[in-house]
Amino acid sequence: MVLPFWRDLAKGFAISELGSDLRADHPDFDAERGRLLHALGLASISEDEAAARLLAVAARTAPDYVPRVPDDDYLPYKLLFPSGPA
Repeated sequence: MVLPFWRDLAKGFAISELGSDLRADHPDFDAERGRLLHALGLASISEDEAAARLLAVAARTAPDYVPRVPDDDYLPYKLLFPSGPA
C-alpha cells in the first residue's frame, strides 16, 4: 500500500523518484491509499519509513531463511536486498 514500487528499491532507484513517477501515472494514488489504510484501520507511514522497515526485515532473513530452489543442488535464491538496510 505504501510502497507499490518496492522491487525497484533493490535496483537503486530513489524513493522520491519512484513516488513521483507513480503519482504522475496514478494521480489518485494517495487518496486511494488513504481510503484503504482507513478501511483496514492502519496508520499511515512515510515511504521512507516503510522502505527502512522493509529493508530491515529483509536483512534479518539472511542467511537462515533464504528460500532454496528445489532442484538437485538446492541452491539458494538470490537476495532481493543483498546490501541490507540503507
